[in-house]
Amino acid sequence: MTRAALWFKRGAIALGALLALTWSGASVYLYVKQGSMVYLPARDFARTPKDLGLMFEDLRLTVKRASGASETVNAWWLPAQPASGQNNAPNGLSVLFLHGNARNMGATGNNEKIAVLARAGFNVMTLDYRGYGKSDGDAPYEAALYEDTLAAFEEFKRRTPDKTKRVLHGHSMGGAVAIDLASKRPGEFAAAFIEATFSSMLDMSAINPLYRLLPVDTLLTERFDSSRKIASLNLPILLIHGTADTRIPHTMSKTLYALAPEPKSIILVDGATHNNLHTFSQYGEAYRLLLGMAKP
Repeated sequence: MTRAALWFKRGAIALGALLALTWSGASVYLYVKQGSMVYLPARDFARTPKDLGLMFEDLRLTVKRASGASETVNAWWLPAQPASGQNNAPNGLSVLFLHGNARNMGATGNNEKIAVLARAGFNVMTLDYRGYGKSDGDAPYEAALYEDTLAAFEEFKRRTPDKTKRVLHGHSMGGAVAIDLASKRPGEFAAAFIEATFSSMLDMSAINPLYRLLPVDTLLTERFDSSRKIASLNLPILLIHGTADTRIPHTMSKTLYALAPEPKSIILVDGATHNNLHTFSQYGEAYRLLLGMAKP
């Protein structure tokens, strides 16, 4: 073997070792850090419903963890408060609103969404998951979000005993949490409104070409696999998504729609982004369509 060939072989081996080390390091980083990549909580509220002129109750709900420990999560209850001068009246329906992965229920967009619902005549309950806002805990994780939502559901059920008056609403990651809750509590809601959500966290990872080089399916612990769960739902479901959403492609709502059982509907709003669907007229129209689907 010539000296040049020998150096080439050594260089190839070194490069291969470096690539293997880089691949292994990236895989370990993804496995260890995925929680901080998925969840982006904030403790401080940008605003509360009071800042929007709405009355609300500030609640502390006890959550029993799988470990046996007890924590509390913060929730808000807003009675229906139709805006002055509008023809809307309280409709007797209550919405359990589940927000996404960023900030908390006091984020501007979340406040605006629940304000739209309260002013449209709905009672609204929303909550902050573990590690968000004023809720206990430091590190959110998928199972904890489900536990928190179940605790909120028990209080929601107490306040709205008639299951035909309950609507489940999830935005973004909250849509995945809503689909999980509906699958675990069949027959407990009249309908589900799923806004700008994803089909699964695995599908979300495939958006980034770099993640396609890693064994994400093996490493992923925060899965939020709505594609697997949605077929089991036994209630009317409406999916709404903006075509200009750059965070979660609207094609993911189309995927979920194809998998969902009847009755179902999907509305794609031209020009809407991830957080501003509630500012479009189709938002209210979608709710009216959903409630029409929910009538016996």
